[in-house]
Amino acid sequence: MGEDDAMVEEFFSEVNDKYYPQVLEGLDLLEKQEVAPGIEILARPLHTIKGVTGFMSGFEGASHFTHKVEDYLKKLQSGEVEPSEHNVTLLSLGVNMIFTVIEQIRDTGAADAAETDEMLELLRQASGPAAAATVSSGIRLEASQRDGVLVLKVLGRRIHLQPEREVLTRAVAAAPQGGRVLLDLSGVLTMGSAAWEALAALAEGREIAVAGMSFDCRGVFFAWGLDRALRAFATAEDYFQTACQPVQQ
Repeated sequence: MGEDDAMVEEFFSEVNDKYYPQVLEGLDLLEKQEVAPGIEILARPLHTIKGVTGFMSGFEGASHFTHKVEDYLKKLQSGEVEPSEHNVTLLSLGVNMIFTVIEQIRDTGAADAAETDEMLELLRQASGPAAAATVSSGIRLEASQRDGVLVLKVLGRRIHLQPEREVLTRAVAAAPQGGRVLLDLSGVLTMGSAAWEALAALAEGREIAVAGMSFDCRGVFFAWGLDRALRAFATAEDYFQTACQPVQQ
């Protein structure tokens, strides 16, 4: 093992054992609207990750991305950016994406440029003087019926804000009691815990399944124990071929 390989291995060990638990603590506080203490906790691991990745060969892109997220965090902390639900959610998304970026670089040699550019543009827009005061839903749904199941294909990359959650929950709530709903999330990158909790509540009296979850979606889904309320499948076709069964009474 070369010196660079040893440094990368040591860094990821630190990420798993130290930095990520700190970040989860900070993100949990943001989720509870305890913004100031959440930001204070997040600032420390982010600053360290930015510095360490800057010295790691091949990880300079992760350092640059972390630097941009850290700048946005500081603007929220100072009050330059209003700590609205939208802006705080963007911080959570940016912080989560830092870990996605460093894992992508480790596994493939490069981060997904389209994803990182999209995130940085959202942070830039939220930081600017012309940032929108209100936020409209960034998702829409394609609804269809198959074998007595309401299939909702989600067209949107992220589901975190209240307007986005409402689009999803209204469509699911339209299914009658005892009905079956399949959510096709194959185009969704990330989904917040509040959206998952809303779906779990709607599962009382309905059979709700989800298919095509991304790595990040699966992480939240199983971490919050949502498999107790919602059924998960690799793809929509897998649901219909292997598990499209009547609701058990």
